[in-house]
Amino acid sequence: MRPQAPASVARDSKKDELRSAPWYWGSISREQAKNKLFGQPDGSFLVRDAQAKKGEYTLTLMKDGNEKLIKICQINDNYGFVEKFQFSSVVEMINHYMTNSLKMYNKTLDITLSNPIVCPFYEDAQPQGDLRLLCDAFVRCSQLLLQQEQALDQKKKSFNAIREELAEKKLHQSVFGNAENMFRSQIASIESFMNKPPVNATGIGTGAGGAVGAQCSRQEVEQHMRENLQRMNEHLKVMHARMERLNQEIKMRKEEEQLLERQINASKPELQELQLCKDKHIERLKGFGLTDDDLNVILEKGFDELQQNYEKASNQPHRNESLWLIKEAKRQDAEEMLSGAPTGTFLIRARDAGHYALSIVCKSVIHHCIIYETESGLGFAAPYNIYPTLKKLVEHYATNSLEEHNDKLTTVLRIPVRYWLQNKQQLLEQLQEELELEQEQERLAQEAALMPPPLPPQATASSAPIPTTRSREHRGHDSIDASFSIETETPPASISPSNFSTSQ
Repeated sequence: MRPQAPASVARDSKKDELRSAPWYWGSISREQAKNKLFGQPDGSFLVRDAQAKKGEYTLTLMKDGNEKLIKICQINDNYGFVEKFQFSSVVEMINHYMTNSLKMYNKTLDITLSNPIVCPFYEDAQPQGDLRLLCDAFVRCSQLLLQQEQALDQKKKSFNAIREELAEKKLHQSVFGNAENMFRSQIASIESFMNKPPVNATGIGTGAGGAVGAQCSRQEVEQHMRENLQRMNEHLKVMHARMERLNQEIKMRKEEEQLLERQINASKPELQELQLCKDKHIERLKGFGLTDDDLNVILEKGFDELQQNYEKASNQPHRNESLWLIKEAKRQDAEEMLSGAPTGTFLIRARDAGHYALSIVCKSVIHHCIIYETESGLGFAAPYNIYPTLKKLVEHYATNSLEEHNDKLTTVLRIPVRYWLQNKQQLLEQLQEELELEQEQERLAQEAALMPPPLPPQATASSAPIPTTRSREHRGHDSIDASFSIETETPPASISPSNFSTSQ
């Protein structure tokens, strides 16, 4: 079966393209790559996953009868050997150097990638293909269901907003109606007064009051009434125009409300069908032995991530408790076993005072931390005491840094102590390779930063070299410890106190 490329956030055409490339060998080791290239002519090559960093790759090339390891880096979905990441995919980059010399990066590597070492493809990959297709269908169904649910939620929000708006507009409509009735009543009173004015309207009367009232003529009163009547009719016309606009707005919003209501009701059967489809996919996937956590991984990061996690978990020594659970060990015994081990080497032991203790190496220093055993589960501190078994705790922190509990522990539970003691040479070589690739990359980046501007096309441009054959000198444990801790990116120390408990 063709090896799987490192996972991506979703099913990625670049990953599919790489997976199908004949020269891509997946997660084979450096020694395996060397064996594949043994006796091959210059220009022979293959690409494998980099052991140092997820998402990067290593090009292994034969030149002058020796293997050359070249790190392929990735930044912002672009690939390259140094800081000029000019290729959009690994396949594009390899195809380029199958016809163009590598001397632009290293003058001593005047060679093309002329002889790909082909990875065999086995036809028995169909069962995996079925699971992949089922996972893809599950993702599509889930994404469509999510989109439909989000669209339905948006329609419901719009529907409710329109209802609130209509309620407010109906209140305005009521206010307009009351104001119109008031104006019409006033107009009717004025018209009635003008048609049949009161006896005292003209000021005609007897006595002293009659003398004052006689100053106002009937014509002046009628003129004043006509002016008031005209103003009130003008106000009434303006009010009618506004009421007409309000009625039109209410009519339009009611139509929108009715349309949304029909759409909401029509979408419910489709959502039920999609939910049923998703449930059937979940049932089938669980028939393959997948858990709810696995399904979440598929939805969030895709099938490749699930497969990589499964392969990684299957091959991890962490699954074997005997390699890290040494109940009878004392603090001094733990320090003796961990002496000289690289960062991330660990064991768990029982404490005489109760609970358990984690003993782990970080930057050449051995730390001891209490693992509390509570009713809610095992963990380093509340509310993280949630793991039902020590194995579950170890599996979690094998991929999650302990730094969330202690700023000084910038590492994961990487290497069980007995696995380290049984496989020192192999692990040292792996760590050495990671160190050399990182150091070579740093050197290339520094040289690239110091390079002069490119020369005109007729001149020969110099460039930063790419990695060449590395020395196989065995380095002491101290150098490996130092290099390994350098590889761990340590964020700024938190100002909050650690919630780790130091063990005795």
